Amino acid sequence: MSRPCALALVVLCVIATLGACVERPTIHAAPEPQTGSGEVLAGAAKVDITPIAGVPLGGHSFEGGTGYGVWTRLWARAIYVEDEHGEPLVLAVADLWSIPAGLADAVVERVREHHGLTHIGRAQLLLSATHTHHSPANFSTTRLYNRVASRRMGFDPELFEFLVDRIAAAVAEAAAGRAPAQLRLDSRTVPLVVRNRSVAPFMHNPEAELLIAGNAELPRCPDAPRDREPEAAGVDPCQAVDPTLTTLRIEDRDGEALAIAAFFAVHATSMINATDAYNGDLFAVATAHAEAALHRARPELGDPVVALFNGPEGDVSPNWRTQGRADALALGTTLGAAIVESALADEPGCGRSISGAIESGFERVALASQAIDGPPQTVSARRALGGKAVLVGAEDGRTRHHERFSEGQTVTRERRPGHGAKKPVMPPALFTTLFPPSMIPQVVPISVHRVGPLSIVGLPGEFTTIMGMRIRQAVATTGPAAAPRPVAIGLAGEYMSYFVTPEEYALQHYEGGSTLWGQYAGALMTERIAALAQRVGVDEAAVASTSAGPSARVAPGLRRAFALGPDARTRRALDRLDQRLREQLGVEAELDALPRLHFDSAAPSWDGATWPTVRVEVRDADGRWAPLSREGVSVDERGTEFVMFPRAVERGSWSWAIWWIGELPEDQTLRLHSFGPDASEHCSAAFEAGDLAAPEAVDCTRRYAPVLDPRDGLGVVPGAAR
Repeated sequence: MSRPCALALVVLCVIATLGACVERPTIHAAPEPQTGSGEVLAGAAKVDITPIAGVPLGGHSFEGGTGYGVWTRLWARAIYVEDEHGEPLVLAVADLWSIPAGLADAVVERVREHHGLTHIGRAQLLLSATHTHHSPANFSTTRLYNRVASRRMGFDPELFEFLVDRIAAAVAEAAAGRAPAQLRLDSRTVPLVVRNRSVAPFMHNPEAELLIAGNAELPRCPDAPRDREPEAAGVDPCQAVDPTLTTLRIEDRDGEALAIAAFFAVHATSMINATDAYNGDLFAVATAHAEAALHRARPELGDPVVALFNGPEGDVSPNWRTQGRADALALGTTLGAAIVESALADEPGCGRSISGAIESGFERVALASQAIDGPPQTVSARRALGGKAVLVGAEDGRTRHHERFSEGQTVTRERRPGHGAKKPVMPPALFTTLFPPSMIPQVVPISVHRVGPLSIVGLPGEFTTIMGMRIRQAVATTGPAAAPRPVAIGLAGEYMSYFVTPEEYALQHYEGGSTLWGQYAGALMTERIAALAQRVGVDEAAVASTSAGPSARVAPGLRRAFALGPDARTRRALDRLDQRLREQLGVEAELDALPRLHFDSAAPSWDGATWPTVRVEVRDADGRWAPLSREGVSVDERGTEFVMFPRAVERGSWSWAIWWIGELPEDQTLRLHSFGPDASEHCSAAFEAGDLAAPEAVDCTRRYAPVLDPRDGLGVVPGAAR
């Protein structure tokens, strides 16, 4: 074959490879009505979605790590609510950095086709992400984020199907467990957990001074990182935020808590970017703390569910002093305690009863060249374009390019309609060549849901604090005067980067530079969401027509597998991984001073268990082993006290290491008890604080004390694996 012909063949193969991943949109059928029970029903569930080791982490782009280990499990949590007439609403949140539109659509199809829940349509599911930057990347349904969200490019179809299956399973389990329920809404202020990371653009909004005045009684955080702009001088970043925590408590008929949906706006970035371990950041800590408290209140209910939804967090950072596990634990514990205080408070007059019909509206909004009310002839940008500040990073999350570039780079002559003062990250023609329209979402979903007087809004990306305020105010004008403050859930149904106000956009800091569809993209979202909210509950025919129809376009690009395999890349990745994880996670103890367990098992699989389970057991006076608990909650992998990772990967067999990094009780004989992904059973030798055993596994004696597992609520069966 001649060289020109060979080159042409290579080009055609590349085009075919990319094009082969484009899937035709499916048609979402309207949900099938079901007969109501005459009372409110609700259920909740959570399912482990921690991927197999080896997937790059999403959100930090080229400065992110890879999920070689696990600190906290990643979960999908779902809360199902059904009104008296049988109309459902599912609020689901996953410990992921984003939710691509194609994933949300696929979950709905899986729920309908595999689980038979045909009364759930696209409008009845609000699926969002916690935005932890230590969750997997490379499952997006558009090429842009499979190219730029992590340190390696590509789309992993097995990971995508794994996430669809697990999230759909959480929804189905929540629906299957529905029982008579009632709802109670509460809100309160949580100080010092969050701060504004982009104060100068925030202060350009006319609402900024009013919000700061309302927060005047909040504690200040004078040591937090500050904007260098003059507008930020004298403004305390812990007062330039909306620190409102809202909780929706799901109760049984007797008023006892069954589950909690909590809503709070903050970037899940307490952990440093270069942490090679899956974890849910402060969201994982907060939910673990709150679920433990809920379990202590009602131990007979088994494993409780506290679903923590993110909000308009585009300019909101955790108020860490030093990024890392210690601050993630401290901030997450504070937030978890606030959830408990809000949702479990029983004082008279605490909270508001929520009742009434459930109504939902869903719509897909085109982003390019859309007319917007407001300034004369205002339109959104014709094409997506990034600004120079995307290379710099946020004020408290600067990239390696921060010294070379800076935030606030603008142009005086606005030559690109819709993009205002943005200085492009590269020449626009080159940007379009590298990131053509086929790579970037051109349409985003929005949704508005009403549960009686309460409005819940799904936002398809990262919206700043004031942008969220404007949307909530616009939605509030469409509801009854006495309605509670609308809840805005960010990172829901799609990820289309940032949405800022025109005032914030003009300064072109990181958030404005990352607003790809121009200075009025946020105004477009506000207008379309308000219009949809106006129709919900009024024009049922119009809302029904938007909730069905074609799914999102799926064009993820080049397919590749990221899970670890028996190859040289894996061997290099695992070399000194134990030391790297110890440093990255801030484990102060030397490895020899940690209770550890090493064992081999069959390789994990996408359709089975992906990681081992582990718990600590204590030996009683009769020599029997029982689960160790802290205040009635089992010390196991579902909390924050374990680190695990593969030590070696062979064909069909993996070698594992598990560390217990929690506090060891004194004067007790303990052991680690684990089950591998293949259900094989492994135990450490017995040890005590200050007298640790060798890490190699020993045979487990199958003698258990006849007690209840404090987390499972199940009797322990002698000789049976958990």
